[in-house]
Amino acid sequence: MEEVKKLALLGGGVVLGSLGGKLIDNVLKVDTGIPGFNPKALVRPAVLVGASAAGVLMLKDNNLKLIATGVGASGVLSGVKTFMKKDLLNGLADFSGLGEAIPTDVYREPINLSIERYNPDLPALNSSSANASSDSYRNSSAMIEGNEENAELAYIEII
Repeated sequence: MEEVKKLALLGGGVVLGSLGGKLIDNVLKVDTGIPGFNPKALVRPAVLVGASAAGVLMLKDNNLKLIATGVGASGVLSGVKTFMKKDLLNGLADFSGLGEAIPTDVYREPINLSIERYNPDLPALNSSSANASSDSYRNSSAMIEGNEENAELAYIEII
């Protein structure tokens, strides 16, 4: 249970640092759309990391130290975002189910699922050939039944 508590305190510190960082950006009116280097954007990570370092050094309670560490982690994340122009936490909503994991517009190749009916070209059976085949069957079965002493020969004829 102690591990879950530590993780929750660190996560809470990251959330508090993120909220504090947004407040700092609103107070300083930082424009994130400016291309290139923006010195005002460096204030947020510097303040968060400085507050974290002060909290870890001056606080006596371990729980508050974990929250301060989370604030410092938030400062590091915002610093990476400032320098690299990429958010490290950008794709987390896709894995947790909070965001939309599957894109709504997906190109799919049209597939024809209908199957043509199979019509074999077989010759039509005449009634005389059908009668002849049934007569030959009757004759062969009568021959087998009547010839019990040659049962071995009858068995060969069946196969």
